Amino acid sequence: MPHRLGCLPALLLLVAAATPARGDECNAYFPLRPDARWVYSEGAAGTSQTMLRTITVMSLAAGSDVTTAELQQQVSLPGRPDVIAGTAITRVRCDASGVTLTVDGSAGVAGETSGVIKAKLPGLPPDSALKPGFSWRGDTEVETMDAGVRVVAQGARGSRVEGVESVTVPAGTFADALKVATVQTLTLQRGKDTRYARQQLLEWYVGGVGLVKRETRTSQGQDATGSIEQLQSYSGLTPAPASPAARDGSGTAFRSSP
Repeated sequence: MPHRLGCLPALLLLVAAATPARGDECNAYFPLRPDARWVYSEGAAGTSQTMLRTITVMSLAAGSDVTTAELQQQVSLPGRPDVIAGTAITRVRCDASGVTLTVDGSAGVAGETSGVIKAKLPGLPPDSALKPGFSWRGDTEVETMDAGVRVVAQGARGSRVEGVESVTVPAGTFADALKVATVQTLTLQRGKDTRYARQQLLEWYVGGVGLVKRETRTSQGQDATGSIEQLQSYSGLTPAPASPAARDGSGTAFRSSP
């Protein structure tokens, strides 16, 4: 994929592509159901041109203590929903400690590969902990090959559940969405060149559906860019109200490992 800060928020969407009702789910805020599908739009803040991202659960294995799955992602060219510009496979592991993910992907049009990417990403803490005031930390590592040059981006992030509120996106209006605020510090190494950046994210998660909206602001020196991701449609999932535990206001610390 191209070496640009804008690709990092796109990768992070793989972390939060779902959410079902409680029951046999390993994590109610990262649901894994056979053939479930999410379609998101993503574009720079203030513009109408967007790319479409389709995420589908391709395989699922649920044990008594661990659930694993493979998710397929396809990303279109901006303004060209009929042209696939990138694909990726995300491998998800969910257990009592939370959700973790690894990503393998490539970018290119018409069968020509223009870049590859590998990533280790933190998912979500156990769903029982996700309530207003709860905070946690996690690390990201993204490696790409851009024009034959290895590029590594490492991030340290802190997240906090800000509350429960209503949110409206093209896929619908959801009355009980968890609002999560995240700040991430990025170190980007391209050959001998090292740069630093800061990301601020706001995310909304809905029980039974998952991530429905993300706002990202990335700052590097005096430059800043923003993007908005919204859920356009979903299938294979049933929306559910947020757990009552999400409203009790208690908070503790949790650290996820990639």
